[in-house]
Amino acid sequence: MRYDTRNRANLDKLAPNTRKAAYAWYEYCIKIGADILIYETIRTIETQKKYLADGKSKTLKSYHLVGQALDFVPVTAAGSADYNGYGNAAIKKAISEAKRLGFEWGGDWKTFVDKPHLQFNYEGYGTDKVLDVVKESDTEEDEDKMKLTTSQKTILVAALKGLLEQKVITDTSWIEKAEKGTLTVSELTWLNTIILTRKETK
Repeated sequence: MRYDTRNRANLDKLAPNTRKAAYAWYEYCIKIGADILIYETIRTIETQKKYLADGKSKTLKSYHLVGQALDFVPVTAAGSADYNGYGNAAIKKAISEAKRLGFEWGGDWKTFVDKPHLQFNYEGYGTDKVLDVVKESDTEEDEDKMKLTTSQKTILVAALKGLLEQKVITDTSWIEKAEKGTLTVSELTWLNTIILTRKETK
């Protein structure tokens, strides 16, 4: 598992029962060769409010806030995040195992498809030990900036401008962030989800 250290560090932030189930799932991913990056688990209320304002979430009652959710993305053999990889055979097996362990997959949702998202309901929201809501200063930033070469950045910006012209996306801030090199893994994952969803509805 290429990002094993980072994955385990993020899993360690989860609430106890969720963490136990998540580790069982993670070990299964390793066993079947499903390479993944777990890029976010516990989330701050400040981050959640920002996601809500940006349209990345529909609620302030996120399972991330209480340590009962994780976001992951498949990883290619070259080590890149594969935002179209949720249909790969190994990843599909991993998702099925997550469901067997009691997780709910955001890719099954009908009104707000969220393929990176797995949440552990346990006995309901906030039931897996009451956690203090984390402040931004109490946790290290989970989302690394995308490290792109100049040519990769040029390609990404051109692609986003094309999508803007096609009205697949309407927010120019995506292009500005790509030009500045400040896009994060989760933002790019979310952007990809938006693109796929809107293309499917056309």
